Amino acid sequence: MPLSLIDSAHHIVLVAHEHPDADSLGSACAFYSYLLRSKTKVTLFCVTPSLNQNLSFLPWFDKITAKFPESADLAISFDCGSFARLGLEYHGALINFDHHISNDNYGTHNCINPNALSTSQVLYEWFVTETIKINGKMANALYAGLIDDTACFSDPQCTPSTFMMAYSLVQLGADHAQCVNALFNSHSLASFRLKGEMSRRMKLLQDGRVALFEVDQPLLESTGARLLDCKEVVDAALSLKTVEVALLVVELKHGGVKVSLRSSGVINAADILKKFEGGGHRTRAGARMADVTLQETVKELLNSIKSAFELTTEENMALV
Repeated sequence: MPLSLIDSAHHIVLVAHEHPDADSLGSACAFYSYLLRSKTKVTLFCVTPSLNQNLSFLPWFDKITAKFPESADLAISFDCGSFARLGLEYHGALINFDHHISNDNYGTHNCINPNALSTSQVLYEWFVTETIKINGKMANALYAGLIDDTACFSDPQCTPSTFMMAYSLVQLGADHAQCVNALFNSHSLASFRLKGEMSRRMKLLQDGRVALFEVDQPLLESTGARLLDCKEVVDAALSLKTVEVALLVVELKHGGVKVSLRSSGVINAADILKKFEGGGHRTRAGARMADVTLQETVKELLNSIKSAFELTTEENMALV
């Protein structure tokens, strides 16, 4: 059991995935608060040295290090579908908390619920099951993860249990206004400029069913924006009446591309990106690919999306 592993460990490292979002980092920070009650040595780790400062409101943000300690005898990962995204070399005991259906089950112990809308929900339910008291800092960190992965409860998959969890966390000390302002209402001028350019350059394909965004390095450099600034436009594209799939392909500075795929549910985004060593959920998925160009990646992905549309049409016709 994970709890016995935690109790017997001497040095625990809590690992957020590379370029972490509020769900990964918030879950790790919540667990850090919990472990501070014990005498166990604990380290907060993320391989990305320069973190999104919008997440600096999270408790213990200043404790995060990009150096993995050699003395670690237990690692706990949060919101990471594959071991590679942790960005570390480690062969010891590992507890894997996640909610991605595409998770590789790479942990010594895997606590995965693909029906959960966030890893913070998986962790919250684990705390409740183990009768672990959630303090104010833990509540705020978990709440940040929940609203980030549900787009502030706009995700149509939200259920009554989602709002019950939110109510419970606010009662326990989560600051709704602080989390919303940091995650949704704090934008740089660079990101604002990038969104305008991305919207202007958007291509509508497949009779308007697919919105394509191609972001090369010159565009990022001219606006001064970062990789993480691109995703908001892609999410918003699904609100267009005809759009059922939004595809973002970003050229990386040192080669390769980063892919984000959004689907209304008509096709499975995770299944498509699994072919490209990525993963995620039916409606949201991502991948990072080396040794490829932006143009060739776009061509391959559009072909995969077209095939998925055709397969869905055939399946629907078979049901008639």
